[in-house]
Amino acid sequence: MTDIDSSSISFTAYYTGEVWRQHGLSSDIFKTNTGKTLFYLGQPIEKIAKTVMGFSTQTTLLQRHHMIDYVVKKAIEEQGVSQIVEIACGMSPRGVRFRQQYPDLHYIEADLPAMLAHKQRLLTEHGLLNEHHRVASINILAEDSADALAVVFAKQLDPQRKTLVITEGLINYFDLATISIFWQNLAQALKKFPQAGYVTDLYPNFPWHPMTKLINGFVYGLSKATKSHVSLHFKNEQAIIEGFKELGFAKTNVHIPESYYGVLPIPTQRVASLVRVVENWV
Repeated sequence: MTDIDSSSISFTAYYTGEVWRQHGLSSDIFKTNTGKTLFYLGQPIEKIAKTVMGFSTQTTLLQRHHMIDYVVKKAIEEQGVSQIVEIACGMSPRGVRFRQQYPDLHYIEADLPAMLAHKQRLLTEHGLLNEHHRVASINILAEDSADALAVVFAKQLDPQRKTLVITEGLINYFDLATISIFWQNLAQALKKFPQAGYVTDLYPNFPWHPMTKLINGFVYGLSKATKSHVSLHFKNEQAIIEGFKELGFAKTNVHIPESYYGVLPIPTQRVASLVRVVENWV
């Protein structure tokens, strides 16, 4: 499979990390000059977008983060998940927060080497890495190398533990055919555990949404800026469920931000939300 270079998309990871920090979801452990600069440069655009169009990038980032946290917390407390791998972890504070809440939880933060080295340095400086909280290099497109998904899982994970994999802000950087290979490989890998699931955010290509053309234009620009192939996937919720079933997942739940207005501390917006959080179990 083709290797991917994280350098061209790392600025989005730093920006997202700073959005979380500015809204109380992260700590100064993950404060970076790059993230702060990008955050403040983006404020005028964010305010215009929210005023004129009724939504903003930050609203979407906060919606998906809160919803993923909610699903993960339920998986730990109700399903007995005790082992988590967060792939493309970037500046995510989730590992630190959940390890503080659940001391017996095993948590592995995974990313490509450049981003992972920076994350590892930050965690090490604050004494947060130990036998229960580790880092690992994973390339989701690799199949035969040391950082291939199945290889890392076999080496790093306890096959007796109920396991959950998380990806946030990753999926739409790949076209559907490419990311489907990862999903299929992941489903097969997760079947080796007594119970296992996968949680991700996803931006569908809703033809009915009034902002779809604008979003597709933004996606095209983001593809150019990140030198990747950003694309929207699936036409509706049923297509999401059927798509993941075909790839090997037995049960899929699609979480919509509007369902959590007033339930979770997520920001609302005037127009319908585009982001979905997809919860899969094998």
